[in-house]
Amino acid sequence: MSDRRTFLKTVLFGNTAASAPLPTFTRDYHKELGIKPFINAIGPYSSLGGEEMWPEVIEAMDYAVQNKADMEDLHDAVGRRIAELVGSEYAMVSAGATSAIILATAGCMSGLDEDILLTLPNAENVKDEVILQKSHQYLYDRALRVPGTKLVFVETEDDLKNAIGSKTAMMFYVRKMEGQISASKWIDVGKEYNIPTLCDAATTVPPIQYLLDTVKMGFDLCCFSGGKGLRGPYSAGLLLGRKDLILAAKANGSPNHEAVGRAMKVAPEEYLGMMVAVETALKHDEGADMVHYYKLVNYMSKAINQLDGVSAIVKTDDKQGMEPFVNVNWDPNKYKISKDDLKLVLRNGNPCIELRAMFLSFGELHLTAHMLKKGEEITVANRVKEILLENKAGI
Repeated sequence: MSDRRTFLKTVLFGNTAASAPLPTFTRDYHKELGIKPFINAIGPYSSLGGEEMWPEVIEAMDYAVQNKADMEDLHDAVGRRIAELVGSEYAMVSAGATSAIILATAGCMSGLDEDILLTLPNAENVKDEVILQKSHQYLYDRALRVPGTKLVFVETEDDLKNAIGSKTAMMFYVRKMEGQISASKWIDVGKEYNIPTLCDAATTVPPIQYLLDTVKMGFDLCCFSGGKGLRGPYSAGLLLGRKDLILAAKANGSPNHEAVGRAMKVAPEEYLGMMVAVETALKHDEGADMVHYYKLVNYMSKAINQLDGVSAIVKTDDKQGMEPFVNVNWDPNKYKISKDDLKLVLRNGNPCIELRAMFLSFGELHLTAHMLKKGEEITVANRVKEILLENKAGI
């Protein structure tokens, strides 16, 4: 155990990471299963397993595996601790951010009314409408409908006020998306009409300050992914906000046997893991991470810019979190390959290199450094150059 923890404590960003030895495992499970390794030039996306957990998180999870506790007591104690750390009235650990959305929505519908709790998503005579801006319709809005809601889309503040009625259970807002109604105005209208507001801020961390800022904004509830920027357990998340609403959300989840969210089980090691992830993130030097990220993206940019007719510019975008990336473009008259095709060649090559899906990078080709291991920035830059040269016009 001590050897593994010593290793994990060295595999952090900065100069230490460059000299950290690779761990030794008894078995190579991925090789045994025929799973193809890849270089992650995307970031900590769920489809690729999320972020590496803090060593402190792994230690906490090891402790929970060997030291059992009453699940309700553990969850309540962890919730109080996390709320204290982030300045929220209350907190709960969920089975990911999407689970937090489902349970929060169910809680806003049911409160602690057992007649509703036990009959969702088919409850009768219940508030079952969730309002959101048309511009905030996105991949995960289906989670809002799991407890049995109907989605009501609005564009303007007048639309919003006219949509609020006796059936309105909740108003939903996505932190990274824009619209005619600002977050502050959304919150103000919610308070004016006594309608709970839920903010999806799942992928806004890092920096950890974004989590603290979202809590302070005044949303009644906000949710975050646990296995990405917070570097907690992959399948965990956080729901922060009003205690009464969080207690209602918890009542709609595991271990309550007849609840609509019974399947959304959180393990005891994930409860402790998320608590320690928040503790560790609040102490971590994110500035040192940024220095390391910039070193890698600047290398890739300089290397790729050596090609005639190619532009590789280092950028940052608030919509992509605290993360610099290389935006690669080329003259289509000089290189006869599209960005989509280059991305596929990277994926299907040896080594396999994964990049952001085009819809996530707004049609651009992005190279990120967040998840790169020692020397992989060189491999990524070389492969991009090789593929472009292989498709150079006239060859």
